[in-house]
Amino acid sequence: MSDAQKITGQWVQVAAGLKNASMRQLLGVVLAGDSLPEDLSKTQLKDLARWEKIGLLHHEEHGWALNHQLLDQTLASASVHKADRSGIQRFFTGARLHTLPAKPGDRHEVLVYIRDAVISGDEQLREEQLNERLRVFHPDVALLRRYLVDHSLLLRATDGSSYRLGSAT
Repeated sequence: MSDAQKITGQWVQVAAGLKNASMRQLLGVVLAGDSLPEDLSKTQLKDLARWEKIGLLHHEEHGWALNHQLLDQTLASASVHKADRSGIQRFFTGARLHTLPAKPGDRHEVLVYIRDAVISGDEQLREEQLNERLRVFHPDVALLRRYLVDHSLLLRATDGSSYRLGSAT
């Protein structure tokens, strides 16, 4: 996975986190420079861990802080990414997929790119979580989900409750 894909994947997760009210509120406290209470709830601890895993926040001696290095990398990547309109980037406007390629090879490449941006490793996502992340790329999340499963890029649990990485590359 390229650095640009990794950064895009992080920002898809950031966008999904910002949709979550409790994660957004916790991030706001940190960004405002306020101290977090000593007795954080399980949900708040889980939200902090998710922000840390995404890479937007990190823990320092005096508390939680914004990861400025991630912001710098993102801005640097965006300027390089903007100039590159070859390959699969010709199907995107920024992070938004504007055209699903007709050619099977191009379509597969685009879907691998999206898959790598929305899920990683042994992560298992509920459908709502996957939809939040896919919505960053395209409003028709059902279409993207269906293609990702049809191309074996994502595996759907037999009961349809969750998704994980498939074996196709």
